[in-house]
Amino acid sequence: MLELARQAVATGTDAERVAAALVEQLRAPDLRIAFVFADWRLDPGAIARVAQRGLAPAPVVGGTTTGVIAAALASAGGGDVTPLAAAGLGLYGDWVRVGIGVAPELPKSALGRSRDAVEHAAAALGARAPELDPARHLGVTVVDGRSGHVESFCIGSAAAAPQIRVIGGCAATDVEPARRAYIWVHGEALVDAGAVILLETELPVYVVTSAHLLPTAARTVVTGAAGRVVTELDGKPAAGRLRELVRQLGDELDRSELPLPTRYAFARYVAGAPYVRSITYIDGENISLASAVEPGHVLRLMRPGDLIGTTRRDLAAAAERVGGTMAALLAMSCVHRHWEAAARGIERELAEAYAAYPMIGYQSAGEQAGMLLVNHTLTALAIGAHR
Repeated sequence: MLELARQAVATGTDAERVAAALVEQLRAPDLRIAFVFADWRLDPGAIARVAQRGLAPAPVVGGTTTGVIAAALASAGGGDVTPLAAAGLGLYGDWVRVGIGVAPELPKSALGRSRDAVEHAAAALGARAPELDPARHLGVTVVDGRSGHVESFCIGSAAAAPQIRVIGGCAATDVEPARRAYIWVHGEALVDAGAVILLETELPVYVVTSAHLLPTAARTVVTGAAGRVVTELDGKPAAGRLRELVRQLGDELDRSELPLPTRYAFARYVAGAPYVRSITYIDGENISLASAVEPGHVLRLMRPGDLIGTTRRDLAAAAERVGGTMAALLAMSCVHRHWEAAARGIERELAEAYAAYPMIGYQSAGEQAGMLLVNHTLTALAIGAHR
C-alpha cells in the first residue's frame, strides 16, 4: 500500500538539531505538505527555517505549543520533566493537493486578510473560494493565539468559503503575558498572523469535535467586558459573582486553584450547542477568558464531565466514519483539557487515549470550529487509509 502519511518526533534543546531530525524522518520525493509543531521554548525561527529548507519544495506550516502530541511521547505524560519536543505530520502522494494562504499583520484588518488568505489558497488549487467543493475540500488553520484578533480571523476565514468545513487551532506559549506565540509558513516565523491550508482529496475525511464539559443550572449575563476580560457578571464584580454561582451549586472555588481554576468554565449556547470559553486566570475581580465575550452575552457555567470516556468515544466514532482505519489524525487539543487532566491526575490516561490513533498535533490556545473560536475542545482531522 502506498504511504499516505508519516509521523515524526524529535526532542532536544537545540532547535536546529530538532528540526533537522524531523526533516530526516519526513523527507521524501512525494511529500505534499508537512505540519510541524514545536515547544514554545525552542527557537521558532530556527524550527521554521531548517524544516522548510530541508523539506522544500513541500510547504511547512505549524506553530509553537505548550506541548506537542504524538504517540511516541505518550509515555512522558504525567512525568516530572517534560522534554522539549517537536512533532511533524507529512502527507504524501497524489491523494492530496494543497493550497496555502497567509493572513499577516492581523491587527490591520483581520477580517479582510483572513478572507484574502482563503482566496490565495483556493487560487493555488485553480479555484475561487465560492467554487470550493465541500465533498473534496476542507480548510485547516493555524493562528497566533496571543493575537487579539483571533476571533475575527476565524470569522473571516470561515465566511470566505462557508460551504466547506474549516477547523483549526491557535499556536500557544507559556501563560506569562509577555511571551509571544508564533506560527510558521514557508520558512518564516510570524506573530499576529494566521495561515489557511486548503486540502483537496477524494479520501474519506472526518472532522472530530470532542467536548466533555457539562452544563450546570447556573446562568449569568455579562454586564462588563473588554475583549477576553470580564469585569462584571449580573451587575456585580465578576470574580465575586463567579464564587456565588459556584456556591449555589454546593461547591467552593478553591483559592488554591488560582490563578488557573480548571474545574469550571463558561459556555455560550448558539443554536443549542455550547461554545466553551475557558477561564484562563482570575486577577482580583477580573476574569480572563481564552475567548472573547461581549456585554449582553448569556453564559452557562460548565463543569467537567468524563474527559477520558468522551475522548475515546469520539475518536472511535471518527475511525469508523473514515472506514475503520486512519492514515493520520491531525489534532488541536486545547491546553485547558491538559490543565484539567493534570489537576485530576489523569494525564497518562489522556495521553493513552490519544496514542491509540496515529495522532500528531499540539496543545492549542483555542480551537476554530467554523466561524467560532472555542476552548476546552479537541478539534481534529481524521484521514482514512483508503476509500
